[in-house]
Amino acid sequence: MTRTTTVVLVTLLALTVPGCARDGGVEAGGGLQATPPSLAVDPASTSPTDQDILRIQTKLSARPADPTARLELAYAFLQKARETGDPSLYTKADALLTDLAASPEGKTNPGVLVAQGTLSLARHRFEDALDLGRRAVVAAPGNASALGVVVDASNELGRYDEAVEATQAMADARPSLPALARVSYARELRGDLAGAITAMAQAVGAGAGTGENLAYAQVQLGHLLLTSGDLAAAETAYAAAARSFPGSALPDAGRARVLVAQGNPSDAADLLAGVVQQLPIAEHAIAHGEALAAAGRRSEADSAFELVRAIAKLDKANGVNTDLEMALFEADHGRPSEAVKVARTALKGRPGIYGRDALAWALFRDGKVDEASIEARKATVLGTRDPSLRFHAAVIADAKGDRQAATEHLTVVLATNPAFSAHHGPAVRSLAARLGLAAPQTPVAVVAAPVVPARPIRAG
Repeated sequence: MTRTTTVVLVTLLALTVPGCARDGGVEAGGGLQATPPSLAVDPASTSPTDQDILRIQTKLSARPADPTARLELAYAFLQKARETGDPSLYTKADALLTDLAASPEGKTNPGVLVAQGTLSLARHRFEDALDLGRRAVVAAPGNASALGVVVDASNELGRYDEAVEATQAMADARPSLPALARVSYARELRGDLAGAITAMAQAVGAGAGTGENLAYAQVQLGHLLLTSGDLAAAETAYAAAARSFPGSALPDAGRARVLVAQGNPSDAADLLAGVVQQLPIAEHAIAHGEALAAAGRRSEADSAFELVRAIAKLDKANGVNTDLEMALFEADHGRPSEAVKVARTALKGRPGIYGRDALAWALFRDGKVDEASIEARKATVLGTRDPSLRFHAAVIADAKGDRQAATEHLTVVLATNPAFSAHHGPAVRSLAARLGLAAPQTPVAVVAAPVVPARPIRAG
């Protein structure tokens, strides 16, 4: 959905609906007598997630061994982590789910399996997530949440055929927000940006169980519209997200992207400062630092980049694998040789196109152009129009002396959103000039297709 891999994972978690439509409860069993993990919540909070946590924890204070309540609390912690970026909530959810899965009933319970799969996705542990998703599908055939885990893990592992089959099964069963959002991503991966916009717009129209989930889909729609070059429509989508879930940091993060595309990195940086304070994840901290640097605020940028490393350490302490994100960060802002090392490790657990892209860029930055070229070709095999990925491919092709490929890749960037990055903006313009391409002052909009076919992935 035109996003970094970090945002991809957040989205995957958002669109994995807690619980199962059927067979979601857990039978009482042994080994659940210990006091479950808890979270201090302000009773006056107006957050629906906070109120859910309070309600469930009150229930557990009376019956601490209630397995169904424990499962509900695990899902609530996962939702809260998505809203706050606090990875310690994953550790709390893990303790609850490990306990539940230890019982004979929990080992095959689809609700527990889906929750464990969602947690594995959030921690970027995709092989584990795929195994759990497949087991959940066996336990509850046709269950949308179980299929969603399979889709998300398969995409990150580069098993795109399996992802398509599971996405199609979701869409055929019910064209809900989770299904249509995954249709959108399937199309986006393959370069059908107009079709991706249409499917995501329909996902938004389908609605969601909570305002936060709907807002997240609206933000993703905004990102797609921005990549298509339609800044005004992107801003409208971000404004709608802010209304759907007041107080969310994500619409402001989207608005910051628009400001960068408009050539205003300083205002983008000011907006992102609040985003990072509210939702301190690496993606936002990196964007904040890059906007500050582009605005000439170097000392502030250095502080922002130090925060990126601190966030990565905290994530690692709570079982979150950020190798791919940190490989890209080190390639651009740290030591390229370290970036290569981290990227090679990341690729083992995330061998899709984004893993290939991270390794390609790290290799290039470390001066290994021939190896980088091989990985860049693998990263673009699906035809994605992701401007970051295509920019990397264009730079690498140019360094390799392949003017035709460089022109082809950069033309895609220029035809969508050439100002996709505060950091890479000058390099985009420089390469365009060298290749004899005109970089538009503002992005050129791509018009979305009007309908989603009945067979949303295979059609077209």
